[in-house]
Amino acid sequence: MAATADFLDALLFSALRSRAPRRGALSPKLWTCVGALAIPLWSTWPALALWSFEMPAFECLTIAFAVGWLVLALLERRPRPHSRRDQDRRWLPYLPAIACAIGLSGSNAFHILATHYIPAAEANLLSYLWPVEIVAAGALLGLFTLRARQIVGLGLGFAGAVVLMAGGELSTSVTGVVLALLSGVSWAAYCVFRLRWPSGSDASRIQSQTKGPSANILATGCAISTALCAGLHFALEPTMMPSLSALGAAAAVGVVPLALGNFVWDEGFRRGDSQLLAVLAYATPLCSALLLGALGLASLTWGLLLGGAIIVTAGALSRAPTSNP
Repeated sequence: MAATADFLDALLFSALRSRAPRRGALSPKLWTCVGALAIPLWSTWPALALWSFEMPAFECLTIAFAVGWLVLALLERRPRPHSRRDQDRRWLPYLPAIACAIGLSGSNAFHILATHYIPAAEANLLSYLWPVEIVAAGALLGLFTLRARQIVGLGLGFAGAVVLMAGGELSTSVTGVVLALLSGVSWAAYCVFRLRWPSGSDASRIQSQTKGPSANILATGCAISTALCAGLHFALEPTMMPSLSALGAAAAVGVVPLALGNFVWDEGFRRGDSQLLAVLAYATPLCSALLLGALGLASLTWGLLLGGAIIVTAGALSRAPTSNP
């Protein structure tokens, strides 16, 4: 276990540490690049989900969160408190961990429940309002200074996602629409919370003593999410014995998009250009579609190419300098 942890730690951060002994010394541009790595990692989810399709949704998520919990626990480095006061404040990191659990399990659970009432394409589009919600909430809280270029870029990003994912007729189910919106709100609320969390002096001091604060928070969040999804599974679904291929796909979901994807996103989003990353997140469905096409699981269409061009344009517009916390 220790050897695996050292390997993962070296794989993710050895190159960065060789340039700068402290992670905080990296430039915002480098942290933005780190956060952007989440996009190809998140993009593996649809393909892996297809391979695990034989399993009930919440059973698959329970396995994925459990594996993600293990991977992030291996990345984690727990600090030993140096004083009695530090011992009394060890509960503070659980606040973002609870927010993480709400963001992770809430976004997935609400999305799955929404697809029982509205088509999956419509649920995806409504859920993908979360980048807009992040920037809007950040602006209201004084975290962002909005410029016209960023607003246009964000709008184009969502327009590109519409072109990519739109299909079929829109449903009028209020329940389905609300559930899909709650899916996006759950993740957006977590991201905004993480932007504000380091501003507290106690939280900053505790996190500065931790080699992997994101791993610590995400590991605890995945543990809580595992329990929540297991409860939803036993309450709503039958339990099935998965095949080895489906079990492997569910485990891969835990390793790649859930653990590593959210880990680099959390680091880059807090330390880099969070507004630009919010717009670049719209490239996730594009990369997902390209991966599905490359694997022969979906066909490439003109809508895919047009949506991709719109999203690339949105990213280029959003590269103007912005204010970050």
